[in-house]
Formats: sequence, structure tokens, C-alpha cells
Amino acid sequence: MLRHLFISCLLIFSMTIQANETLYDVLSREDETTDYFKDVDFSKIELVQPESVDFLDVSFLNKVLKIDKEKSIFVPLELTNQELIALAAATSLGVIAFANDQQISDTVQQNQSVVADKITSVGNFIGETAFAYIAAGSYFLGVVMKDNKIKQAGLFIVGAELAQSIVTTAVKGVVGRSRPKENVGPYEFGNAGQKSFYSGHTATAFTLATVISETFKDDYPIVPYVAYGLASLTAYARVHGDNHWASDVLIGAIAGHLIAKLALSAFNQDLDRKGITITPEISPNGDSFRISVRWTPRSKKSIFN
Repeated sequence: MLRHLFISCLLIFSMTIQANETLYDVLSREDETTDYFKDVDFSKIELVQPESVDFLDVSFLNKVLKIDKEKSIFVPLELTNQELIALAAATSLGVIAFANDQQISDTVQQNQSVVADKITSVGNFIGETAFAYIAAGSYFLGVVMKDNKIKQAGLFIVGAELAQSIVTTAVKGVVGRSRPKENVGPYEFGNAGQKSFYSGHTATAFTLATVISETFKDDYPIVPYVAYGLASLTAYARVHGDNHWASDVLIGAIAGHLIAKLALSAFNQDLDRKGITITPEISPNGDSFRISVRWTPRSKKSIFN
């Protein structure tokens, strides 16, 4: 895998630094212990040049890449039919909500209560910091129980949330939609520093729910209902707290779900989707390192899916 190459380069770098430090220490002691080195002619010391060391040769990297059968990384870029249907449904609801964002926000704000406040607190926690606790807890619990599925769930949560946060941050910066609490209406876009669209908390909650659901749904069929139900509390909380419009949370929910599904496919190297394959390579003439990116069609076994 790529990490094999990275670790090899890291070891080589650390060995080079260590060698340089050792030589520096020896040379610096010439002034401190003159008597001990009085017969040593340091001008005649020959340093080994890095290019003359075999393990730094490009051929070594080439051998590593040939041996590593898992060096390629597949990045899926295709949605399944079910996911496309979910996207279409969420988009349709989003359009309806967008046209009624102000009315929905006003209705929610007019129906504040102690119970609603408590639900909001729980929803905000799920969409803000819960994933970190669940990811760490799953990983260490999996290690202790020697359960690889639970351990992988923790790792997948971190990876999926990272992918989701990158996409969400980019979209927020480009759209620049004003939040309800700004009192400028739901249709103010392109404002620097405004990040209402789409809801990052909701996307985080639904990314978490999707990873947990996809991991444990076969063993515990009730898990998806519980996971997505709790994630929905975050969507409500963001509207209740006057942080987002209804359309923001709807799009945030479907974005978190779909990004998590694509991330899981990437982690599992699922070739049932179209996508790109990224592979480290050595150039044909063997004098340089490069990254190859190629389009990968869907595997034949799923051609009729």
C-alpha cells in the first residue's frame, strides 16, 4: 500500500538525519577535545553521497511498487440507483423547503418549549462532538474485544467525517448564504463569512448515522432506524436554534449520507461503482516518480445493477 512507500521514505529520511547529526557531533568535538583528535585530518574524511546508496536509488522504489499489490487507491464517483432516487427525493423536498424557508423558520420559532430546548441540546451534541467519542470508543472497544468490525467502524467514521467536512467547508465558502439569525431573509447569497448552506452539523450527524447503519444493519436491523432518527434530531436542532433554514438541513442530510456511502466504497475498494484509480508509479525511463490517475469503469459483475 501507499503507506508502505511512505514508511520506507520516512525511515530513509530519519536515517539520513541521524547520520548527519552523528557526523556533526563528531566534528564539533574537535574543539572540545583537541588532544584526542590532534592526529586526525578531517579534510580527508569522505562523506557518502546519498545518490551512491543503493536503497535511495529509483530502482528500489520501483521494486517496492511492484511488490505492493495494494498500492492503488480507488475513489468512487458514481451513485447507485437507490442513492440517485434518494438524491432526487431530497432535492425535491429541498426545493419545496427553499420556497417556504421563512414560513418554516417562523413556525419553529413560535413553538419554543422546554422539551424542544432539550431536544436541541441533544441534537447539537450529536452533530458536533458525538462522532469523535463514538469513533474513539468504537476503535478501542474493538481492540479490547478483538472485534474487527467494531474497530473498523471507528476508523471509517473518522475517514468519512473528514471527507464530509472537506466538501461541506468548500460548499459553505462558495455559496455564502446568510443564517436566519441575521434577519436578512432566506435568499441572501454570496456573502463572505456567511455559512448557512448547507448545515455542517446535520451533514456530520448523517455521515455518522450512515457509517454505523451500513456497518451493523445486517447484524442488527434496528440500527438504521435508531441512527437516522437521532441524526434527525440534529436537523431539527439547527432550525430550532435559528442557525439554519429548513432547506439547509435537508441538503446537509443527503450530502452527509451520500458522502459517507462513497467514502465507505473507497475504504472497501468497491469496484461496483465507476471512479478513478490513483496509483504511484515510476516513469518508463526509470528516472522519476509520478502519480497515475485513470478512469475505472464499473466491474463486469455489476453491469446490470
